Amino acid sequence: MKTILTLSIVFLISVTAFAHDGAHKKTKTDSAKMETVMEQHGNDHAVAGHVHDEEMETQHVSMMKKAELDEFPTLHPLVVHFPIVLLVLALFTQLLALFVFKKELSLATAILLLFGFIGSLIAVRYVHPHTTGLSEVQAWILEQHEKYADLTLYTSLAALILKGVSCFVFKRKLWSEIAVFIVIASSAYFIATAAHFGAQLTHIEGVGPQGHHLEMHEEAHEH
Repeated sequence: MKTILTLSIVFLISVTAFAHDGAHKKTKTDSAKMETVMEQHGNDHAVAGHVHDEEMETQHVSMMKKAELDEFPTLHPLVVHFPIVLLVLALFTQLLALFVFKKELSLATAILLLFGFIGSLIAVRYVHPHTTGLSEVQAWILEQHEKYADLTLYTSLAALILKGVSCFVFKRKLWSEIAVFIVIASSAYFIATAAHFGAQLTHIEGVGPQGHHLEMHEEAHEH
């Protein structure tokens, strides 16, 4: 009886140990399989990410070119900087013409005023973008920008006409040249203020970049 009981205990211990060892081996096998799967998944993810990065890089490289004019949502920024520079230069040449190289600098001022006015006319009347979906604040800033842009247009035209009168009628009398300088200074102030509101609208309010709040060319032509 004792022999049978002893054999039974030994048998149970052996079975338990075998089962535990099998389970342990199975756990190790499953863990190894899981690690293999995770590693493969990580590799797949890395490959996919690499492919995505290559696609993005390829797409980015394809954009490394000089953009065509019809790719811009508006041509206003490409034009408006010319009258800004020209009218400010006209202010300085007119000031210098009061003291030195009066004839030469006076002619330079007239040329700068002419092209400054033409640039302002194009920027204000022909390439000014149509906006849509503006907030109350954005609409107010745009209104200020347009108001000072119109004032720039009118005063640059007035300065151009007055410059012609000063040169051909009053033969560049000092008082007439000072009057021209005052009008050009007003135009320079107006265009600087218009530029300030334009920059505020673009870089603070986000109106314009990538066509935000702008009607596209086709839509703008319909209005």
